[in-house]
Amino acid sequence: MNEMGETNELSKRIYDLVRAYVMRKSEAKSGIKWDDFKSNRIKDPQTDKERINVPEKYREAREKVCAEAFLRLRSCKSREDFLSYFTGSICSVPQYLPPEEYSKLALWLMSGESWSDAKALAMLAFSGLSRI
Repeated sequence: MNEMGETNELSKRIYDLVRAYVMRKSEAKSGIKWDDFKSNRIKDPQTDKERINVPEKYREAREKVCAEAFLRLRSCKSREDFLSYFTGSICSVPQYLPPEEYSKLALWLMSGESWSDAKALAMLAFSGLSRI
């Protein structure tokens, strides 16, 4: 696979891991499960488009989860610090990670300076997931 394909694959895998973390932590903090409101749609008066009617308590919890994780990742200055946070926090919630994807992710994270790319992708994912 070419470098762009590997980056896209890593980007998707990190996004999925971060998304699972955000969903679980937001549900735990708010006491509201995503499945309880994900089908509740309303028309947004500003855009005139339909969107999910997200309870304010859940929205606030999600923003807080994302902001805290983003800031924690930003403070990681070494590979060891990043890997410790990534595996100890983001991977602390149940994750679906098939064996072949686990192997690719492990090799990518453990190789040289690629941890900084993974850090940037994780920060981007937290930023992108912070508003719903």
